[in-house]
Amino acid sequence: MIWYKDNNSDIAVSTRIRLARNLDKTPFPNALGDTKEVTERIKNAVLSSNSTLAKDFDFIDLDQTPAIRKQEMAEKHLISPDMCGGKGRSVLVSKDETMSIMLMEEDHIRLQIIQSGYALDEAYKTASRVDDVIEESLTYAFDNEFGYLTACPTNTGTGMRASVMLHLPALTMTENINRVISSAGSLGIEVRGLYGEGTKAYGCLYQISNRSTLGISEEKSLERLKSTVDRIVDMENKAREALKTNSADALADKVYRSYGILKYARNMSSAEAKSLLSDVMLGADMGILSFKGKVTPLECMVMTEPALICGGEELKPEDRDRKRAEFIRGNI
Repeated sequence: MIWYKDNNSDIAVSTRIRLARNLDKTPFPNALGDTKEVTERIKNAVLSSNSTLAKDFDFIDLDQTPAIRKQEMAEKHLISPDMCGGKGRSVLVSKDETMSIMLMEEDHIRLQIIQSGYALDEAYKTASRVDDVIEESLTYAFDNEFGYLTACPTNTGTGMRASVMLHLPALTMTENINRVISSAGSLGIEVRGLYGEGTKAYGCLYQISNRSTLGISEEKSLERLKSTVDRIVDMENKAREALKTNSADALADKVYRSYGILKYARNMSSAEAKSLLSDVMLGADMGILSFKGKVTPLECMVMTEPALICGGEELKPEDRDRKRAEFIRGNI
């Protein structure tokens, strides 16, 4: 299931496993004069008739893809924002959009599994299966001491980044989120915004991910991440109960005001939409608001992103804002 569609998850919104891999005896992408030969080798390893993955994936040459379509894929988290620029890049996307294999980003291969809800073990099992199939045809750059060799030393070792996206409005409202971020950092866990490193937590959505990849096994890394995620989820639940007990009227007022603006506004920026939809998501989860929209607040957040709301057209910002407000009015 696509991670943001029909998603009834409460706090844990989605799970992602990403594996960084490079081919043995082959320069990293930034040192390759021409990426075509390496890209073809990887593409054939996935799509060849002998591969069990052959029917699952479609190949997309990003050099031949309009900028707005690339941005749409980034907004769906199928590719990283960095993949929208540069030359010689491509991606293999599964037909159900739960898997993508980015080629020639920072590394030759960035294999990603993204699923709805809190499903670290399931996502890791799928990633390992796909990784094994690819390795049947290709030899990875691997060192017995350092593990998988990657372009950035921070990925060397397991090459794995695991993350869970959490909706943390109560911790944000009670101004406890910075304490959570600091505490997680001391445990070797990163807390980042909606699109990962260097991005903001729009809509109170935070990515909780492992920091260490060297000197730790995948299983131990997942165990540490689960422990931290469970703790943060517990803290968010307690913060929600505190709001319900101490500020019930103020919380209800905030939720209904946000819903009213979403229901009747004629212009709306992406940032404002995420903030208001976050309030409505919280209200629905806590039983404050009986939400009966055509799509969930989370899907509304994604589908009203700057490129996705354009529907393939190039629109001016003011036209985007009008179309975004119209979409929201018709779907919540």
